[in-house]
Amino acid sequence: MTLFRLEEITKIYPPYYRALHRVSLEIESGEFVVITGPTGAGKTTLLKLIYALEPPTEGEIYYQNVPYSKLSYKDVIKLRKKMGIVFQDHKLFLELSLYENIQIALALSGKKVKKEKFYIYDWLERFNLAHKAQKKVKEISGGEQQKIGIIRALIKEPGILILDEPTGNLDPYSIEEILNLLLKIHNQGKTVILSTHDPTILSKKPGRSIMLNRGEIVKDVV
Repeated sequence: MTLFRLEEITKIYPPYYRALHRVSLEIESGEFVVITGPTGAGKTTLLKLIYALEPPTEGEIYYQNVPYSKLSYKDVIKLRKKMGIVFQDHKLFLELSLYENIQIALALSGKKVKKEKFYIYDWLERFNLAHKAQKKVKEISGGEQQKIGIIRALIKEPGILILDEPTGNLDPYSIEEILNLLLKIHNQGKTVILSTHDPTILSKKPGRSIMLNRGEIVKDVV
């Protein structure tokens, strides 16, 4: 089943910076899609458009054949609840603890869980961070902050996971650790859309590879 369809998408930022140019692609439900390309290729912009953070300048995006341009604000919120997203800048609360950051993400997701404390600690344990649960985010490393950002996206167990350079600032062991977790999530039937230029991930060839350059698709290999 086609999950997302992008038709002739162009995105221009003022005064005139063309981030994407006439991009067309389809993403199937359950795919693992790796979007790659050099810095400035349009990877982050493409993910923002799929997540409905920004509208395209030209073209149309569809979710299960429903055009984004026809979605109401409430429809967009419902759509985003089906997705988990990891930004490059983490968007964490630096003065709060790791536990509190995850607790807030869980509350905002609307997901109801029994034994909330156990549930949150279980996720922290998967990333070897349970022993730092009560530390403030500003007191941990950039790589550890990256892991918390990923946990916040995964905590609601979304059907679609979108990650923008999720392994930046991470050591090789942590990169392998996160990639293996993403593959496990994908094998459970989830759709994973990941932007990266990390050679470790690219060498593993976890799924379909879409290469962008200067805002255009130059390669699409399944």
